[in-house]
Amino acid sequence: RRARELAAQVATRLRAPGADAPVVAFLTPRDWAAHVQWEAVIGQALRVRGADVRFITCGGGLEICDRANTWEAPPMPCTSCSGYVGRSLRAHGFAPQELAEGWEGDDGGAWPELDAMTVGDLVGARDGTLPLGALVDIPVKWFLMSATLEDDPLAGLTNRAFLRSARRIARSLDAALDRMAPDVVVLCNGFFLFEAICWELCRQKGIDVVTYERAMIKETLIFRRGGPACLFDLGDAWDTWKDVPLTTDEAAVLDSYLADRQLGLQTIDRYWKDPRFVAPDRTGAGRMVGLFTNLTWDSAVIGQQVAFPSIQHWVRAAIEWFAEHPEHELVVRIHPAEVKLPGKQTREPLEPHIRAAFPTLPANVRVLSADDPTSSYPLMAACDGGLVFTSTTGLELAIAGKPVIVAGQSHYRGRSFTVDAEGPEDFAAKLAAVVADPAAFAPDPELVRRYAYLFFFRAPVKVSWVEEHVLGLARINIRDIDELASGRDPELDRVCDLVLGSHEVA
Repeated sequence: RRARELAAQVATRLRAPGADAPVVAFLTPRDWAAHVQWEAVIGQALRVRGADVRFITCGGGLEICDRANTWEAPPMPCTSCSGYVGRSLRAHGFAPQELAEGWEGDDGGAWPELDAMTVGDLVGARDGTLPLGALVDIPVKWFLMSATLEDDPLAGLTNRAFLRSARRIARSLDAALDRMAPDVVVLCNGFFLFEAICWELCRQKGIDVVTYERAMIKETLIFRRGGPACLFDLGDAWDTWKDVPLTTDEAAVLDSYLADRQLGLQTIDRYWKDPRFVAPDRTGAGRMVGLFTNLTWDSAVIGQQVAFPSIQHWVRAAIEWFAEHPEHELVVRIHPAEVKLPGKQTREPLEPHIRAAFPTLPANVRVLSADDPTSSYPLMAACDGGLVFTSTTGLELAIAGKPVIVAGQSHYRGRSFTVDAEGPEDFAAKLAAVVADPAAFAPDPELVRRYAYLFFFRAPVKVSWVEEHVLGLARINIRDIDELASGRDPELDRVCDLVLGSHEVA
């Protein structure tokens, strides 16, 4: 109803965009309600600013996609998914272009060549100039909830199905982009199935791309032009803010939020209703180090290896080091998201991998299981240092004054407050140095707090115009399109200015 009200106002108050108006295309293929409404309202705001706004949707009918994962599908929920997206966008007054309209006549066939390729070879599959095998790598791993595909009995079947879907998407998207000739395309995340293909087509056609992703605080998003927003690369912004001290009010806001994080507040993922705030007891006089894992198939982890080829190699290397140094102890905290995200339980849990590699754990190594409700924060406070791959926990450890050894390409790597490992031998050497003298590697508290404030508050955009009042549902808080006009909402202005970039609006 609210969308239809806005659409009626657009129809009576706004002029049609001129022939020279910048064309902005949103790729909106899935019924993720908050994302659909965020994109639609941003589209309305761009309309108010004179842009020609278009939407590209799926329309349903693919063999497989990343709308759902292996626990939920196939069959894919095409009817409900495409129905919600289409109805929502039409209610906003947009006329979405469905990719499905181009699939019947020029579908590309069954692609039998894929059947002759091994699972390892599928990553090299191409369709013309498009490296589809590489583009579906992250979506396949997300769908299977596993980053290791070689021995997965579902990998070959799933990967081939994704490639067939990808070719259909690519051919229809190619035609849609040619028809629309957008100046800029807006994509969620950038690494998902539809989005990765669209981004590659845009690269080849010279079309600008803006990506966005949920930020850490509920109802905030982070946007990036020409790069994947999901990796939270704040390089340019950090150069601007790293030497600027926080004000008293900013420091208080940061402290309040960090306290809330310990209780799972202000986030969409709350793993425990009643976490146990108990610190692990020390068993000796040596150092205690905490290791905090990631989901192996997270789009912010895949392809972000630096010191080790995988999270598994990194965990094993850490345990082996402590096995050789029994005077110190290691506590491995398995990420609770392995089991606590409904419908997204990992198929590649790390604890069984650890137990298989070490049938008898070294006496100085403990593992907190994914389903253990013990909070990670007492461990952070108790340990002398932390080990992370790309986890945000590394930033929180640094805020707490703990030296942090980073093994992956995290967004805070190289910001002068972490110890960054470059390879297995370097990791072992830096671990030895940190354990020998943690104080020598303690981060500059003011520097890390400036980065934290930038990461949590300055860089993200507050999306007050749409509220996800219930997880999976969305509510539009805008009643009049005048609220979307330039100068009314500085946060919305930031988004529209970034999307429009150098493209002038008449």
